[in-house]
Amino acid sequence: MGLYNDVKIYFKMMFNYKPKTFWNELLTNSFDLKGVGHYRLSNEENLKMYEEKKTVLMGEMKRAGIEITPEMNIVEIGIGVGYWTDFFNSLGAKNYTGNDIAEISIINLQKKYPQYNFIHGDISEVRLPESTFDLGVMIDVTQHITDDERFNKAMDNLWRSLKSDAKLIITMWDPGKNVYLANKLRLNRIEKPRGIEWYQKVYGKSEVLTTVDFNDKYFVIFKKP
Repeated sequence: MGLYNDVKIYFKMMFNYKPKTFWNELLTNSFDLKGVGHYRLSNEENLKMYEEKKTVLMGEMKRAGIEITPEMNIVEIGIGVGYWTDFFNSLGAKNYTGNDIAEISIINLQKKYPQYNFIHGDISEVRLPESTFDLGVMIDVTQHITDDERFNKAMDNLWRSLKSDAKLIITMWDPGKNVYLANKLRLNRIEKPRGIEWYQKVYGKSEVLTTVDFNDKYFVIFKKP
């Protein structure tokens, strides 16, 4: 029944994509890794994929000198079902702010982690406090901001919220990564690939600490000057 509902939601999205409605309906129907991962895969198969991503993330964080401490102030955009919230909590994060466009994500994760701060809303519209966070995180999210103006506003909002010398962990779906992806996404209403130049246009004189393959995307860590 869940798969049938997923297909109905995706079919409706192809003709009338409204991000807030789409993601709230999808995650209400599947508040698990199928909801934020690949719906054709089982939750167990998605979990395996996410565990592989976590291995990459941990290795690149170590390489970039990122150590999670209780004092560190973290903001994550696009928390989904809280996989990365769980990860940062397991590392001892005490000051964590999570944001998502889907209200169901905020409701469920606020219940699970009452000690954390959660903000509901479109990151291109919700204003984050400036120069506040030591670490920004936005994993498997940016390609879903299909409107270019909203993308620029969202990236500017997140970048401004970071302190000087803060790190930003982000993934990007670069059309140059493979031709098949670029061609496939021409018919895709909920994703738009962008290369690193889109991000650097907003971030300005930022330092790129690492760029590695991350499943079907690139994993990038920026450092704010």
